Formats: sequence, structure tokens, C-alpha cells
Amino acid sequence: MLDIDLLVLGGPALREVGEIYREVIARAVASRALARRLHAVRVETSPIAADAAAIGAASLVFHATYAPRLGTTLLSG
Repeated sequence: MLDIDLLVLGGPALREVGEIYREVIARAVASRALARRLHAVRVETSPIAADAAAIGAASLVFHATYAPRLGTTLLSG
């Protein structure tokens, strides 16, 4: 079971049809009895949906370059 407050939809296809999917999914989530009793779950589309792949690729480069390495951390400590 998941107890979430926010469901984020992403992907390149959502640029054109994101609002349709968001509305349908929000209604489906709200129709569940358990969800209604506990709290509302917000459903949003990601503002970076179209650029997510490029952002992820850039993040991998930064991580590989700047993330501390366990071996060097242990040796310098």
C-alpha cells in the first residue's frame, strides 16, 4: 500500500495530453474510498516532463564528476 500526498505524471507525451490524463487520474484516485477517508491526493504534471531525459543525462555527468568516492573519502579521513 502507498500513502502518498502527491502523484506526479511525467514523460514527453504529456506535453500535448497531460491535462487530460491528469484529470482522469485525479478522478480515479479520488474515487477510491480509502483515499477519500484519509486525505486528498494531488495529481500534477511535471513542469520538466519534456526535458526530463536531458536533465537526467546531465545529472549523471555531474554525479560522476563531483560525487565523493568512498575510497578517497576513507583515505583522506
